[in-house]
Amino acid sequence: MPSIPRRQAESEIYHVVCRGVGKQIIFESDVDRGYYLTILGKGLKASDGDLLAWCLMDNHVHLLLQISFEGLSSLMRAVNSEYAMFFNRRYERVGHLFQGRFRSEPVETDEYLLTVVRYIHQNPLRGGICATCDYPWSSYGVFVGGVDRFRILNPRPVLEAFGGVGEFIRFHDESDVGARCIDADRGWGRMGDEEAALLAREVLGGRSVGEVASFPRERRDAAICALRSLGLSVRQVERLTGVSRGVISRVRGTVTPVGQLPRRFLSHPGGTETSGVTVPPG
Repeated sequence: MPSIPRRQAESEIYHVVCRGVGKQIIFESDVDRGYYLTILGKGLKASDGDLLAWCLMDNHVHLLLQISFEGLSSLMRAVNSEYAMFFNRRYERVGHLFQGRFRSEPVETDEYLLTVVRYIHQNPLRGGICATCDYPWSSYGVFVGGVDRFRILNPRPVLEAFGGVGEFIRFHDESDVGARCIDADRGWGRMGDEEAALLAREVLGGRSVGEVASFPRERRDAAICALRSLGLSVRQVERLTGVSRGVISRVRGTVTPVGQLPRRFLSHPGGTETSGVTVPPG
């Protein structure tokens, strides 16, 4: 399926969301979060961009960027690529970390700018992580007088749009359940078959997804569980493997988010362990 063309903003302001593949965790520790922000800061300097707001959740990222249309893709491609290599080395992991391309939406009016900023900062509240917007891994604290530890935020355009810190706080104290900003759950759709086949090869230890149908039953069923853990639908697994949907639907196993796939799992002496499922040798 062809990708949808990215919309260009006349304002050069974009709300950006990046998500872990299969909603997997992309930040295991504060060291990880700090590294992401550090390379983001370097990328912004190189691309002459500004970061207007941000929030790092466990499995996704929200950024509000002011940057040229060409610079946006270059920045996010460079930052996410470098971070994925860092994360994979650190956790002895292989494969894709982020799901497909990053998502973005233009922010063209002051009214929508305020909505997006609040939406970004209220992410931890909606996720049940904290009771207020004062979450340590978002830009909210900098706006209300905290220290910008990573020196990456330009708060001036947002504070000017709000008319000051007092209005900024008051606006954030209001809930906005009706906001229809892009997020980590809505609108991502299913992975295309090409991307799914590449990911399947990784979690199957280098074996082609087309081989699954010829595996012995125990191994086949464990492989199906691993594929379903990627977030693939029954129909998609059927198309990729050739195994009937009736068989796929009857397979029982622990289907967990992909998470970290240590390199040693892919050459496990007793089989291939993936996503909490051990695929026995055939």
